[in-house]
Amino acid sequence: MTQPSRIIYLPPGVAAIPAAAPVAANGAPFDRNFFENVLPPAIAAFCSQVNCEVPVVELTTLDGVTHYVNGISGVADQWVALQTSSPDHDHPTQVFIPYQTIFRVEIHPEHDVRRHRLGFITESVTPKAERPAPERSKSRPAARRT
Repeated sequence: MTQPSRIIYLPPGVAAIPAAAPVAANGAPFDRNFFENVLPPAIAAFCSQVNCEVPVVELTTLDGVTHYVNGISGVADQWVALQTSSPDHDHPTQVFIPYQTIFRVEIHPEHDVRRHRLGFITESVTPKAERPAPERSKSRPAARRT
């Protein structure tokens, strides 16, 4: 008697592993949900584990560009708007990145004060002391013409 070749007989007491559910392709792994609900708590959890106040979040796109993310400015169904910094200049930049171009997102503790501007803005970071607005004296008389 010949057995079909696709059947595997297991010894007594050994159970077959249940078939895994097929993995549905959901598109890009980085999407609106990732930037709204996954990344912010992941950054907070990372900082609580490694005791960092200003983490550096690096986002790498398919073209090889690394964006140093300071914050998430906005999200849409097709793209994310990020406030970023650059090691080469002091001013922030806002970039709009399509989700399908994001290759990797990394979180690093940053202990280098010189690169502090590259860090992600978290609630644990204390903002720079704001200068109080100068007090205006009582209304001054208008200048008189002579």
